Amino acid sequence: MKEFKELITERLHLRPIRLTDAEAMYDYGHRPEVARLAGFPVNQSIEECQHFIQMDLNKAGDDVRQRIYAICLKNEDRLMGTVNFAKEIEPDILEIGYVLHPDLWGKGLIPEAASALISFGFQELNLRKIEIVVYDHNPQSQRVAEKLGFSLEARLRQRKKIDGSYQDKLIFGLLKADWEKRHENSL
Repeated sequence: MKEFKELITERLHLRPIRLTDAEAMYDYGHRPEVARLAGFPVNQSIEECQHFIQMDLNKAGDDVRQRIYAICLKNEDRLMGTVNFAKEIEPDILEIGYVLHPDLWGKGLIPEAASALISFGFQELNLRKIEIVVYDHNPQSQRVAEKLGFSLEARLRQRKKIDGSYQDKLIFGLLKADWEKRHENSL
């Protein structure tokens, strides 16, 4: 089992989520625009966020593949969002998920955070493939997937009802071999 290691990028510090992050999580999680784009229900209280974090800590234990990373600005400790391997598809295929406080949208922080986790997944966890699942009403997340080198692999039509209308679920995939080629070319 791999040790949970903190990840540092140019502008970010990714650390394990803690119960004390609940208030900061509520600060963005109670906003309808965040919940709608992420496809989860609006957080109703700080206590609900504490419960969510505690459930994650209990479920994941020491399994780094299931832990949620808190996205913090470098040299700060306040949670501004999360990035994690949200779901195991196969032992060597994981789905990545992310959410960010809307005050920081459009600054390239999610691609930066996700890129660090993707590198960790391919290099340390020896994953064969990583997937990103978004809904078609969220073009920003679609652009994140494309910017990171993911390819659209599937469209599941009218998969989830969000704000009264059915949205298509889009599945993007990135193979380790393609990720390695992309990084060789960028060196």
